[in-house]
Amino acid sequence: MGLDVHSKHVLDVVSANVKKFRKVNDMSQLTLSLEIGFTNSSYVGKAERRTTNHHFNIVHLSKISKVLDVDICEFFKEDDIQITKINAN
Repeated sequence: MGLDVHSKHVLDVVSANVKKFRKVNDMSQLTLSLEIGFTNSSYVGKAERRTTNHHFNIVHLSKISKVLDVDICEFFKEDDIQITKINAN
């Protein structure tokens, strides 16, 4: 697996896990967005769907882990998640 493909895969895993833990905590994209400092749900929605290569950065993940009370390491695990979009480019 090339470095670009690997990097995109990691971003897909992270996005899928953020979505999973957000739903486990019964939190909307808007609520999570507001909690981490955004004024609407657009960025979180795009990052969860990986629209136009949007993704969470380490600062976002740090804030999200605190808000959702999830160890930041959990976002990088591939266990029990289903990635609906894998970028092949």
